[in-house]
Amino acid sequence: MWISVQNVLIYAFVLGSIYLLISLGFSIICGVLRIFHLGYAYIFPVTIYATWMFLKALGWSLIPSILGMVAVQFLFAYLIYIGVIKKYLESELEMLISLLVITAIIEQAINYQYPMQEGVYLKTTLVEGTVKIGSVVVSAQLLVGSFIGLILTGLFVLFFIKTRIGLAIRAISQSIYSSQIVGINVESLYVFTMMLVLVPVIIGTLLIAPVWTVDPQMGQLYMSTAILIAVLGGLGNMKGTIMASFLIGAVHAFVCFVVGEPKFMTLSGLLLVIFVLIIRPQGLTRSESLW
Repeated sequence: MWISVQNVLIYAFVLGSIYLLISLGFSIICGVLRIFHLGYAYIFPVTIYATWMFLKALGWSLIPSILGMVAVQFLFAYLIYIGVIKKYLESELEMLISLLVITAIIEQAINYQYPMQEGVYLKTTLVEGTVKIGSVVVSAQLLVGSFIGLILTGLFVLFFIKTRIGLAIRAISQSIYSSQIVGINVESLYVFTMMLVLVPVIIGTLLIAPVWTVDPQMGQLYMSTAILIAVLGGLGNMKGTIMASFLIGAVHAFVCFVVGEPKFMTLSGLLLVIFVLIIRPQGLTRSESLW
C-alpha cells in the first residue's frame, strides 16, 4: 500500500508538471484571444518532425535544427493568426472549422512524408537512465522535465503579473474595448501571444520526445489533455490550469498504480472533469480572468 502511495505522489507531480507544459499555451490563448484554438494540436508534431527534417534532410546538427523548427513554428503561428484568427474573430464557427482543417492538412502532410515506419527519434535527452525515489523508479528525463515545467510556469506567472507587457495582455483578456481606449496595441499583443504560447509546448514536446510515443497524430491526444485541463481549471485562468494539471496528473497516477489500468487514464480524466463541472460549471476558478 505504501509503495502505491509513493508512486501516486511522485507520478502526480511528474505528470502534473508535464501536463502544465502541454496545456499552458492553450489556456493562455483561451484567456487572451477568447477562442478555442482547435489548431493547437499541430504544434506538437511540427515540433518533432520539423526538427527531424532539418536534422535528416538538411544535415544540420541538433541545436540549429531546433532553432529552424522554432522559426517554422513562429511563421505558422503568424500565418494562422493573420489568415484565420484575425479574419474570423467575429465568426467563431468558421474559425474553428478552418483551424481544424489546417491541423488535418499539416498532420496528413507529416504522415505522408514521415509515416510511423520512418522511425523518427530525437536525441533531446538531458539526463539518461532512471532515478529511484524511495520505492519509486521514474525516468530521469521526465523528472528533470517536471522541474523545468514548474520553473517555466513560474516565469510565465511572473511575466503576466510583473511586466508591463504581461499586464497589458491581462488587460486585453479583461476588455478589448477598454484596452484600446488606453492606447494598448491589441493586434500586436495578439500576435505576440500567439508566439509566446509556443514556448512551453515546444519545450515540453522536446522533453518527452525521447520517452513517450512519437507519431504524426500525437497532437490530438495532447490537445485533448490540454482541453480537459483548460475546462477543468476554468477557461483561460492560469491558476486554474496549474491546479487542474496536477489534479489530472494525480488521477492518472491513481488509475495507473492503484487501479492498475493505464488504458483508462484518458477516461478517468474526462470523468473527473464532468464531475467537477456538475458541481462547479465554471471550473475550479473563474474563467473571466487570465490570473
